[in-house]
Amino acid sequence: MTAPGSTDGEQSALDGPASSGGRRSQRVTISDLARRLDISKASVSYALNGRSGVSEETRQRVLSLAEELGFHPNSAAVALSASRTRTIGIVIARDPALISTEAFYMRTLVGIEQYLNEVDSSLLLRLTGEHGEDLAVLRRWSRQGRVDGFILFDEHDDDPRVPLLKELGVPCVVVSSNAPDDGVGRLISSPEETVTLLLDHLAELGHVDIAHISGPFTFVHEQLRVRLLQEKAKQRGIRVTHLTGSYRYEEGAELTRSLLAKKNPPTALVLGNDLMAVAALRVATDLGTAVPGELSILAWDDSPLCELARPGITAVDQQTMERGRMAADLLFRIAAGESGLHWETPPGVLRVRDSSGPART
Repeated sequence: MTAPGSTDGEQSALDGPASSGGRRSQRVTISDLARRLDISKASVSYALNGRSGVSEETRQRVLSLAEELGFHPNSAAVALSASRTRTIGIVIARDPALISTEAFYMRTLVGIEQYLNEVDSSLLLRLTGEHGEDLAVLRRWSRQGRVDGFILFDEHDDDPRVPLLKELGVPCVVVSSNAPDDGVGRLISSPEETVTLLLDHLAELGHVDIAHISGPFTFVHEQLRVRLLQEKAKQRGIRVTHLTGSYRYEEGAELTRSLLAKKNPPTALVLGNDLMAVAALRVATDLGTAVPGELSILAWDDSPLCELARPGITAVDQQTMERGRMAADLLFRIAAGESGLHWETPPGVLRVRDSSGPART
């Protein structure tokens, strides 16, 4: 994680080992070395990893400053210098039109790219259909030796990708809410913290009848979200009506319209992503439902869309860019020989905006 007080928001992949809690402390980054020496980050990376592309004088300057500042490569750097391709693969079985508009993927990929830029490595990305085409790509890239490992998203029950990559002997990191002991790396984000943030906020505002529109229930993380939301809401005396959506704007609008057409509509609506939350706000406005006077709207994932909406939408900042960086870092550590590592993601932060207010009476 980037420590408080960082000026460039960058955390080096070449830091010291992770803390016992799985989160890294701030160290000198290659960006710091590059600024001090007035050279590119790529040149610093070449010098540190013993690669061609820099003069011997530059190499010695980099190594001397690194020693002076206490900068030491860790296992991730060793893995990179010894890797075949210096490339990680991501294959996403989702509609490209949705990926291009959903903040979670865009911000996560930016975080991954930031990390890879730090260590002078690359990303190979493919968007496929949702009918098993991703398995063929994973198999082909693995056999062709095009990547050193994969980051996997959107885990399903009995997900076939994990056993496939284990059979092929290719490292992977699963970004999930699930933590089985299956011998692969996992970046784990428990929905419990987010559920608690959302429900405590709504309970303080007096809401006792809310609705939740989730993403596809085939995803492990959505199953866990729904179960925890129902359990924690019951403990607070809150009734939850759950509807399953698809993360698409159109479906968020349609399901919101059906909820507001009820004789006794909910006083608050929690939506599984930013797109559906913006759709809910648009529908409420079109129907003359005051937000937040008659309906509070909250989003599971924050994004610029939530901030720019009018009124601004209360949402949980899931720190997705940092999660992307952590996933890439974890994958390279596993490529270095560390197996079965589980890291926890940083906690989310509730961004309270004008779309949530006291329950209507």
